[in-house]
Amino acid sequence: MQQRYLKKECRTCSPNGYCVDRLRSVLISSRGRLTKERISLLRITCDIDGHFQPHHLLDLLREQGYNLSLTTVYRNLALLIKAGIIRRASIADDPGSGGIWYEHIWAHEHHDHMVCSQCGKRIEFSYPAIEILQEAVAKEHGFKLESHHLELIGLCAECRNSEDIQGE
Repeated sequence: MQQRYLKKECRTCSPNGYCVDRLRSVLISSRGRLTKERISLLRITCDIDGHFQPHHLLDLLREQGYNLSLTTVYRNLALLIKAGIIRRASIADDPGSGGIWYEHIWAHEHHDHMVCSQCGKRIEFSYPAIEILQEAVAKEHGFKLESHHLELIGLCAECRNSEDIQGE
């Protein structure tokens, strides 16, 4: 999947830019520090347009002169998830592409995903009836939904057509 990196600015983040306020509040509650490395990671994360993987962030951080480990990137991604800035865009690891995909969600409209199990194509969609049903199910079981992730897995039209042609 091709990535589109580095927008000029993240227009959806806080007035200070790059969701700094949210990250700062999570770091205060966990007794962490807002370091220049974390600010750079946050900025890069917010500037990526589309889905990304931790190694994408690591490559971009290294281009900026930061020598962080992949473990450090993962640890900080957990903080960004806790802050509600990003989320895992895929429930399962994607072994064909190197692992888990993430996406920037702060101040973005909620959406769900369809994923082709053969080629990995991802389609974002929003369907109001699904949202209503999820709320109804949660209410029926006494839950107050805080978030959810819906991922539909199947074959895209191109892969289905390819299978049909090969099967003839």
